[in-house]
Amino acid sequence: MHLGGSCKGAALTAYKVKQVQSDTGCDVSVFFGDPVPERFEFHHGLLDADIPNLKIYSAALYGTPAWRPEVIWVLHPTDESIFRLVEHRENDTVLFVGQLTPYRQDIIKTLNGAGIRVEVVTDKYGIELAELSKDYSISIGMPYDAERSQIRYCSTRLPNALAMGLIYIEAGFDLRGVFEPNELMQWHSVDNLIDKIRHCQNNPARGLEISMRGRDKVVKNWTFDKLAQQFLNVKIP
Repeated sequence: MHLGGSCKGAALTAYKVKQVQSDTGCDVSVFFGDPVPERFEFHHGLLDADIPNLKIYSAALYGTPAWRPEVIWVLHPTDESIFRLVEHRENDTVLFVGQLTPYRQDIIKTLNGAGIRVEVVTDKYGIELAELSKDYSISIGMPYDAERSQIRYCSTRLPNALAMGLIYIEAGFDLRGVFEPNELMQWHSVDNLIDKIRHCQNNPARGLEISMRGRDKVVKNWTFDKLAQQFLNVKIP
């Protein structure tokens, strides 16, 4: 269960994370890059909640009073060609996490109406445990609302998602020319999202192939290797 990088504690509690983990038996991972120190309290709450199989990755925590040895440091993306990838993980849970705007709720209702159940963790919407696939995860990247549908920072989480072996479906950001159609899946409407989820459910091997092709492109063609060698003294095999 990967919580992404937008968990600030406002709409998600350590108790709810622990409850989902207890019900599903899944691992829990968090990537957090927000530079506001007050928001690190959420991570401390997770670490103090004794959640089994928990990993927290952060760029913003490193070198601050909020740093703890349980946190795994990663470089934060500074431009479109520089990303420090988190380690690859096998995930089997799908989540919408955080505050559910009317825009997000409409999408979830449409998915549910089509017979696709979505797992939601938030105080305002409750918890619906579901899996869109038994063989791999689908990470659904959302813009916050229709009026801000072109938020570009959503893409900075893409390499981390790909490195974790997820199929990342994202709207509002044009990645043509960066990824080939067989390396990434994007959606432009809810109906299109439903079609692509159905395709992955019916063709899990094809969905996994797309996910791994995208991950391989990130690992092989972007500048992670050089950055790791220069700043972290890591020898890349």
